[in-house]
Amino acid sequence: MRRLEPGAPGGAGRRRGGFTMVELLITVSIIGVLAGLAIPNMRTVLLRARATDLAGDMDVVRVAALNYNARMHTWPSESGTGSIPPGLQEFLPQGFSFVQDGFELDYENWSIPGGLPGDPNTRRLIGVSVVVPNEELGNALVELLGSAIIFSVGGTHTIVIDRS
Repeated sequence: MRRLEPGAPGGAGRRRGGFTMVELLITVSIIGVLAGLAIPNMRTVLLRARATDLAGDMDVVRVAALNYNARMHTWPSESGTGSIPPGLQEFLPQGFSFVQDGFELDYENWSIPGGLPGDPNTRRLIGVSVVVPNEELGNALVELLGSAIIFSVGGTHTIVIDRS
């Protein structure tokens, strides 16, 4: 009788090609666990990215208002939520809109006749507000901007640009 060498065709050391069912189940289980860990983190990362985009849009309006003030020696007049104040358009990037997917911007020019409580010399507040119906996005924005947000009521968050 002929003895087969390990590794030779038909020999004892010969291994079949492919994977066993146990190996496939273990691999699929590991991928499932990793996906279960990654998907919630992915949602948080996407929410923070959206909040960063929103904060960037608020900063664009802030810089445009400051540039308007530097050139015109006055602040743009108040306009409604989602509307660009008259004269501010030329200081904004081309195609910039106050109405975005999931939020609306609002330029604020508040006159305070008696001054602020505790600060009667402040008779005007200039700011940028954002109306965010999505509570999670609003919370992510507040977390991102922290103390920069002066007023936060419901889904509206305001950053003050100037007090005079």
